Amino acid sequence: MKQYTITGTKTFTYYKTVHADDITEAHLLAHEDVEDEEDDWTCHFDDDYDEPTKDNGLMVVTHIEDEGEI
Repeated sequence: MKQYTITGTKTFTYYKTVHADDITEAHLLAHEDVEDEEDDWTCHFDDDYDEPTKDNGLMVVTHIEDEGEI
């Protein structure tokens, strides 16, 4: 058995829908400003389903360090 130290951060997950011919164009469109706010980035957080946190965010693992055998 090994011991691991896991680093995480609490964050929001944002979504944006774009219409594009390919993934490259979709990536570029994701970073462009939009005229209609309904087409911009949105954050979907469901208080009844998602884990409530100080920032109403979710835990995201950013790093796992293998500390070897225990």
